[in-house]
Amino acid sequence: MTTTIAALPDHNRTTDPLWQRLFHRYSHVITPLRYAGWVTDIETAGGGEFFVRADLRDGTELIIASEHSLPADAAEVNGWTAVRQDAQDPSKHTVLYDSTPNGPQRHHRNSLIPLLARIDGLDVPRRAPRLIVSATHTAPYGASHNQTAGIEGAATAIARFSEWSQRLTDHEGYRRVWQRPQADGYPLALFECAGHITTVRVTRSDD
Repeated sequence: MTTTIAALPDHNRTTDPLWQRLFHRYSHVITPLRYAGWVTDIETAGGGEFFVRADLRDGTELIIASEHSLPADAAEVNGWTAVRQDAQDPSKHTVLYDSTPNGPQRHHRNSLIPLLARIDGLDVPRRAPRLIVSATHTAPYGASHNQTAGIEGAATAIARFSEWSQRLTDHEGYRRVWQRPQADGYPLALFECAGHITTVRVTRSDD
């Protein structure tokens, strides 16, 4: 099977409990970037500051933070910044996105999809396939209907999958009963609520 998600970072910090907690807390940012094909990490800058870093595989890297560094609790993010910089000379950089309170995209606040849509639009080598998020809702009496988002970049689509899944569990009373492991392909999950079944999936646009 063709690998659909980038490998985990290869360094000795992956066994550190703090790194593991932060990597998990920011998985909603990291996982879409990994499906876009980029090894993505939690990096520390000293003084307790940290940020998400993705290797764009062309000598540049993507740095995602908030007003300053990322807060330890992802729920406290009040907006995102994204900078593309030279991996060897960070002084060579371009600000791609800023939805913090004084940023030009501040109307998006901490929403992830506008940030990742901007990142999906970058000119990068070996771009991941474009994807489609869809859902099938089936009632106990057999009626069903489908919901489909448009064709999107990989990072945006994976974030949308997470958003749709979270809406089902947090706002519509569903429970997740099964989800495909990351190593086995693009996300697919099954949800149930009082006999109603919803399947949310991500597929390649050319499948």
